[in-house]
Amino acid sequence: MADDDFPDDTGPGPQGSRPLNLRQIEVFRAIMMAGSISGAGRALHVSQPAVSRVLALTESRLGYALFERARSRLVPTPEARRLYGEVEQVYGGIQRVNDLAAALAHDGAGMLRVVSSASFGQRLVPQAILRMRKRNERSRVDYRSVTFDELAGYFLTGRADVGLSMSPPEHPNLSSTLLGEVPVVCVVPRGHALAEHAVIHAADFSSAQWIGYPPVTPLGRALAPFFGGAPACPAAVEVHSPVTACAFALQGLGPALVDRWCVTPELEGQVELRPVEPAVSAPIWATHTNLAPLPLLGRRFLAAAQQVLAEAAAQSSSGSSSS
Repeated sequence: MADDDFPDDTGPGPQGSRPLNLRQIEVFRAIMMAGSISGAGRALHVSQPAVSRVLALTESRLGYALFERARSRLVPTPEARRLYGEVEQVYGGIQRVNDLAAALAHDGAGMLRVVSSASFGQRLVPQAILRMRKRNERSRVDYRSVTFDELAGYFLTGRADVGLSMSPPEHPNLSSTLLGEVPVVCVVPRGHALAEHAVIHAADFSSAQWIGYPPVTPLGRALAPFFGGAPACPAAVEVHSPVTACAFALQGLGPALVDRWCVTPELEGQVELRPVEPAVSAPIWATHTNLAPLPLLGRRFLAAAQQVLAEAAAQSSSGSSSS
């Protein structure tokens, strides 16, 4: 760097009338550590005249000498030694800030608290966490499955950083973003009459014993277009979670309409899955508080979830094309 790398923006002025700036403190520390003007210049990657000029301005501003000239070396004065002790404390604090910044970049801000509906806790959330932890091996996650009615409370009481649900909670202190959609499929017990259907229609539920949801639940609202408003025949059993619906269907209580993410490979091997027509999807919303920025790990978790969703959509599209 040239001499003007240290511009003269701080003239001498009256002695002791103005505090030192960070550049002067940096030069002072470099001279103390190197023991010479030339050594300080090499450490700071600037020329010797630039270092000398800043030192002269610093001493003029302070009103006393910081170094005694002894041949080719500079000997610090008692005042300089005392000042250097304070400067090192400042630089120690800067190092701690840098260490923390590096730790946050590697690990994120401590433990990430994730909540979701039970449906997304079956496969979507675990896959997103797995992908996130490949980049952040030391990251820690606290996951809880919650109902939609409980969702807002977890954020408002500080027990959640980010959440996934089929419906966004309505609260002025919460922000929700649509991540994507998940197709709805029909889970049919083996041996059931609907297992012979290649595609399931709304009319197939006109008399069958089936498992449904209250209209006010997120999946109940998502299924309204499929039924044209309301099913012709009320469900024999109503549940509040697609995961529960899958468990009931597995026990032979009847078919159930569920989102595809709640169907695990283990369940898929024990029931029949059928597409529905007209096709219907359930939204996937990501929620976090708007009173504070989303933590770094939270942002990485959502990015991982979006990647998982994109890969699943691509596989589904590829499977449809090949069939």
